[in-house]
Amino acid sequence: MFFIRGPLDPDERESSVLRKIEMLEKGYEGIPFKDPYDGVARELVKIPGQESKIDVEPWLLPAPPKSMSFMLTVENFVAFIDSNGCLEYARKLGGLVEGGLPAVPVMFGVDHSLTGGAVEVLSKELGGESIRLIVFDSHFDFIIPSIRCGLIQYDLETNPETKFSPNDPFIFNRPNSYNADSFLYYILDKIPRENIFVVGVSDYPPQAAHEIEDDRVKRYVEFYKDLEESGVHVITKERVQRSMGEVREVLSSTAMPYTYVSVDVDVCSNTSIKGARFLDYYGIDHSDLYGLVASVKKSLKTSKLVGLDFMEFDIYNAGSERSGKVDRTYQIVAEAMRRLIWQQP
Repeated sequence: MFFIRGPLDPDERESSVLRKIEMLEKGYEGIPFKDPYDGVARELVKIPGQESKIDVEPWLLPAPPKSMSFMLTVENFVAFIDSNGCLEYARKLGGLVEGGLPAVPVMFGVDHSLTGGAVEVLSKELGGESIRLIVFDSHFDFIIPSIRCGLIQYDLETNPETKFSPNDPFIFNRPNSYNADSFLYYILDKIPRENIFVVGVSDYPPQAAHEIEDDRVKRYVEFYKDLEESGVHVITKERVQRSMGEVREVLSSTAMPYTYVSVDVDVCSNTSIKGARFLDYYGIDHSDLYGLVASVKKSLKTSKLVGLDFMEFDIYNAGSERSGKVDRTYQIVAEAMRRLIWQQP
């Protein structure tokens, strides 16, 4: 087993960029860890294995140095994403994974797109048809930018309380890049669809969306449903909450020799943690995550764990104190990891 730092954070949202600038000017006062790896490592007392780090350009770090402040603009982050910068870094990460084999890579990082680099290398090494990919996530990270932007534009036109601005040029004409929203779509040629399980999904199209005639909404619904009908297993948050025993049964059994587990920490957003980059949904409770992880652990009697990651940390909220309450993101991640790797099923 070897451990990887993955502090790539190209979040292009204006609110995120402005917050980075503000915190940089304050010297990151009150931020317990500039790299989420260190936050989890503290909870584990000691990282029990070799450590590697993906080299990230300083302006793309979650806590950029002051010398890079001139690079912190929405335009620069958009240009990075639209030019497939996330794909380049995913491939860098893949190189680290390849160099560490046959040891099992365990990554703690920010941008979820890095996961695709690890999965690509392992699928090449072991055969994608032999790998079960389990992703715990509030979001269905198959959604390409043209579809995502269409939904935003529809929201702008129809929702009086929209959080988007019609003057934002970056919600129009974006290329279909590889990024944190879409990386799963771009690894469909590496892993068979029926081998992919996305668990804890909160953005499943509601029934009302099926009845909207606008082409932008219809395209989103059809894209989502087509992926599900073609074999991708979508296990919604509501299904987890309603039928936990059934979901645990699904995760505890597998006929595939290998398993890769990826946890987007926003799967527990707002219910148990605040330390996720995206807090647009209420996720499952951390106790539910522990139960699901225990079920995956049970399946590892017959399927070998070949990779694990915890992604999408927000260093500004994770582990920080707000209104007298300390966020438990790092503690919850460390405990989930213990239950998956070390604890007996």
